[in-house]
Amino acid sequence: MSYAIFQYAAIALILAWSLGFAAQRLFPHRCRAVQAQLAQHLTTSPHAALRALGAKLAPQQTASGAGCGNDEGCSTCGTCSPAPPPAGNVHPLVFHPRPKR
Repeated sequence: MSYAIFQYAAIALILAWSLGFAAQRLFPHRCRAVQAQLAQHLTTSPHAALRALGAKLAPQQTASGAGCGNDEGCSTCGTCSPAPPPAGNVHPLVFHPRPKR
């Protein structure tokens, strides 16, 4: 009986880890926002252990990275606008019909 409980618990942990990993890969901005909200909530806790956990969970900001503060837009922190496409390198896609036989 205890083996079955251990097996179900192990499968549940593996499934939870897999879902979390997939969510981080598919929805990085939303996961970062949820992580920041959870960290902010934990850092306001009266318990020291929860405040420390909240400080560790806080997402790292790229304050000194290339593109931060100017309009180059690295888009890693979500506060910059995306970089504009380079002008002059745009070529329209032209479709040519096949000649009839």
